[in-house]
Amino acid sequence: MGDIYKAQDTRLNRFVAVKVLTSAATGDPERRRRFIQEAQAASALNHPNIITIHDIISEGDTEFMVMEFVAGKTLADLIPKGGLRVPQVLKYSVQMADALQAAHTAGIVHRDLKPGNVMVTEAGLVKVLDFGLAKLTDRGPISTVGGPDDRTQTIASAPLTVEGSIIGTVSYMSPEQAQGKKVDTRSDIFSFGVVLYEMATGARAFSGESALSTLSAILRDDVRPMAETAPDVPQQLELVIARCLKKTPDDRWQTMKDVQMALAALKHESDSGVLYRARLSEIQPPATAAAVAAKVAAKPAAMPPPVASPAGGKKMSAPVLASIVGGVLLLAALGAGGVVWNKHRKQVQADQEAAAAAAALTPPPQPAPAPAPEPPPPDPATLPPPDATLTNDSIIEMAQGKVSPTVIMSQIRASKTTNFVFSPAELVRLTKAGVTDSVIEQMRNPKKVVAVATPPVPTPPAGNKSGAPQVSPQPSSPQTPTPQTPVQPAPVAQPVPQPTSQAPPPQAPKAPAGMPVAVKDGMPFTILLAETVPDKVEEGRPLRFTAAADFKVGDAVVVAKGAVVMGAIAEVPGKKILGAFGGGKMTLKLTDAVAVDGHKIAVRALQARRAEGTFRQVEPQGKQKVKDITAPAGTEYIAYVDGDQTVNVRK
Repeated sequence: MGDIYKAQDTRLNRFVAVKVLTSAATGDPERRRRFIQEAQAASALNHPNIITIHDIISEGDTEFMVMEFVAGKTLADLIPKGGLRVPQVLKYSVQMADALQAAHTAGIVHRDLKPGNVMVTEAGLVKVLDFGLAKLTDRGPISTVGGPDDRTQTIASAPLTVEGSIIGTVSYMSPEQAQGKKVDTRSDIFSFGVVLYEMATGARAFSGESALSTLSAILRDDVRPMAETAPDVPQQLELVIARCLKKTPDDRWQTMKDVQMALAALKHESDSGVLYRARLSEIQPPATAAAVAAKVAAKPAAMPPPVASPAGGKKMSAPVLASIVGGVLLLAALGAGGVVWNKHRKQVQADQEAAAAAAALTPPPQPAPAPAPEPPPPDPATLPPPDATLTNDSIIEMAQGKVSPTVIMSQIRASKTTNFVFSPAELVRLTKAGVTDSVIEQMRNPKKVVAVATPPVPTPPAGNKSGAPQVSPQPSSPQTPTPQTPVQPAPVAQPVPQPTSQAPPPQAPKAPAGMPVAVKDGMPFTILLAETVPDKVEEGRPLRFTAAADFKVGDAVVVAKGAVVMGAIAEVPGKKILGAFGGGKMTLKLTDAVAVDGHKIAVRALQARRAEGTFRQVEPQGKQKVKDITAPAGTEYIAYVDGDQTVNVRK
C-alpha cells in the first residue's frame, strides 16, 4: 500500500513511522480509499497491542499517515526453522488474540492477519499492524467505509498478495474469504489459527506452487499433523489451533474471546511448568482412568457461563459441550492405555515367577561363612531428622559415623524428600567416604527396596594343590568369637574330605550383569544448563548440562539425575559473535549424554532430525531478560535421543 519511513517529530522530539501512499497509486481512488480506511480503522481502537495512529495528512496528491514507531521485528523475521518455543508462542498469541478481540468488539474485521503484520518489540510486546484491508461491520463507528457489498468474484492468476475481487494474502485467507463470500470475525479466527500453526512449526499451514493451488489447499486439504512437524507442541495447544482451522465457520471458535481464554489458560500452565511435565509423562506408564477422573474433578477448568435459551431454560454453550466431549474421549484413551500397561505388568510378573522357579531347581550353593556379629544400634545423633531433606552430605555423614548400610538405606526409603547428585565427581566422593554400592543404588531409587550386597567369599590360596576347597577351623558357636591363637599341628594328619561331585571351587560373586535396554530415537528428557551463557560468545563454545531427573525407559534408569550432557553453541553462517543485537538469536546444539553404564549416547536439541542440523535457541522463553546474559545457569531445556541406541542397565 505504501512506503514507510522512520522520521523524527521535531515538535514532540520523538521518532514516528510515516506511511506514504506510493506514487503509482496516488491516482487510484480505491488505493486512496483503503489508505484512509486503514487510518480510520486503527485510530478507532485504543489498545496496547494495536499500533497507534497519530495523524493523517494530505499534501497535494500525496497521502501521509503518521503512526507510532515500533522498535522490533515482525513475526515473519522472528519465526525460525522448526518454529518458536511453546512459551514464546503462548506469550505472543495471547497478546494477538487480545488485540483482535478489541477490534472485533469495535466491529472491525482485520482480513489480512499474517506474520508480516505482527511486530514484536525487544521487550516482547506485540503490535498488530496494517488494517488497510479492514472491514467495518454495522456495529462499527463508520458503517459505510467497506462499501455496500463485500462479496467478491473469480480470481485470476496473481502473486501471493492478491488485490482486486479477493483481497488479502493468499496463504492466510479463510475458506470463505478465498471463495469471495461475505466474511465476519470468524474469518480472522481462521487466519489467526494459520499464523499460530506457523509460529509453532515454522512451516506454513497451506502452501502451493501458485496462488490458485494454495487457495485450493485452503478449501480442500487439512493441515499436516503437528505431531509430525513439531513434536514439542503440547496436544492442548494443537487442539486449540485445530479448532481455529475448521473449514466451516460454525465449527470454529465463535469469538476471539474464547480463543484468548483458552490460550491464557495454557500460558498459565506453561509458566507454572505443568504443561511440560504432562508432555514428558507421555513416555511413562499411563495413569488409570479413575486417577485421571479424580484429578479432573478436583481441578475443574474455567468455562464460560451457560447461555439462556429463548424458552427461559439454560443450555450448555458450545465450548462447554466440546470440553465435556473432549474429556470423555481423553478418559477413554487413558483407560485403554491402562489396559495395555496392566497386561505388560502381568507379563513382567509372570517372567519373574518363572525365573524364581528356575532358581529353586538349581543346586544350593556352598555354605557361606558364619555371619559377622550384628553391629551395635546407631547413635541417634548421627541420624538426620525424619523431615530433613537427605543429600549426598547427609549420606557421607552417616557413613563416617559408622551407621550400617541397612540403617542408611532405611533412612533413605523413609525420607519424604531427597536431593541426591550423581555426577562423576560426587560418585568418587561417596565411594571415598565409604558409602557402599547398595546405598548408592538405594539413593538412585529412594522408594525401591534394594538388597544389601553380601561380602565376597575369599578364593582358595595358591598353595592348595589338591584342588579341593580348603576348610578353615570354624567356631562351635557363631555367637562366640574364637580367639586368634596359633594353631598347633595335630599329631595325626586328618584327610581332607573330598566332595562327592566335581563341584567348582567357590568364587567371589560377580557384579550383576547388564540388561540391554533399547532407547528409541526422539525420546525426550529434561536437562538443566550448568553454566551461565553471556550475550557475546564464540561459536563452537562447549556447553555443559545436567539431567534434571532420572530418564527412564519403563522401570529402567537410562540416564541418571545429575548425569552430564554436552552441547555447544551452534555455528551460524557469516556470524562469528552472536548475541541479542548480533543479527539473530543465539542457538545451541546437543551432542551426547552419559548413560548409567558409563557410555555416551547421542542426543540432539530437537525431536525432528534435519539435514541442516538440530539447533535450538539458547535464550529462555517466558523469563525476564538479564543484562549481558543470554541464558542463566539452571535454564531448562529438553534433549532428545539421536537415533536408536542400547544402554546396559542393572537388572
